[in-house]
Amino acid sequence: MLALLAAVPLPLVALGTAAPAEAQRRVVGGEAVSTADRPWIVALASRQQFGSGRSGQFCGGALVTPTKVVTAAHCFYDESKGGRVDRPGLKVIVGRDDMRGSAGHEVAVQQIWIHPDYDFAANMNDVAVLTLAESQGARPVVGVVGQGDSAPYAAGTDAQVYGWGDTSGRGDYSPVLRGVDVHIVPDQTCAHAYPGGPDGKFDARGMVCAGEEKGGKDACQGDSGGPLVVAGRLAGLVSWGTGCAEAAHPGVYTRLSSVADALRSAL
Repeated sequence: MLALLAAVPLPLVALGTAAPAEAQRRVVGGEAVSTADRPWIVALASRQQFGSGRSGQFCGGALVTPTKVVTAAHCFYDESKGGRVDRPGLKVIVGRDDMRGSAGHEVAVQQIWIHPDYDFAANMNDVAVLTLAESQGARPVVGVVGQGDSAPYAAGTDAQVYGWGDTSGRGDYSPVLRGVDVHIVPDQTCAHAYPGGPDGKFDARGMVCAGEEKGGKDACQGDSGGPLVVAGRLAGLVSWGTGCAEAAHPGVYTRLSSVADALRSAL
């Protein structure tokens, strides 16, 4: 079944814990990593909605300026109804590897920008920008690929994806940050995997797939909005897919080169 990857106890439709938000995907087949090495990786949290067990984490994101975080638009939508929803007490958690702890700090969100042409049903333009209430000062940020840049999306290119999502596809949400190496999948292969219907439709104009031919490595529920990184740049965001780490269904990510100009206007 198609699923957004946010943390929620629902079937996949968009990637995203107890089960968190209505979007779904967690890192499968990877290993624990640290924000000390990747200080721009952040978590989105709402303790009021998702409880305090894992700090309320429901999606991921990436710090791209001292006050701006890029994440997936579907993290702010109700998966069952397809409409915008509030995330009460929304915070961005910076510098915390283990969501059971209190390391780092939780920063209030001042504003949420969602791509004006975001289409929840079609999963197109799945990108949002959060404005933080407090600047992160000299904390390192990650650069974003430019508009129309095709190099990061060449088939077979090495990429990394990060998140706190489901590690098995069975609701086993990771309390610690994980990362996994994947490869960019040819557009034609992804189009074959997602031709439309119940499995969703892949559109290379705004999406890119990544995974492994035999499966076993992927983002999963709870990873929604998390970064797909190619050669040190933010190239994609965990968006949607069918199942987790299945050979026939690679993960689908927002192709940031298709929305980079719009994104830049919100930064």
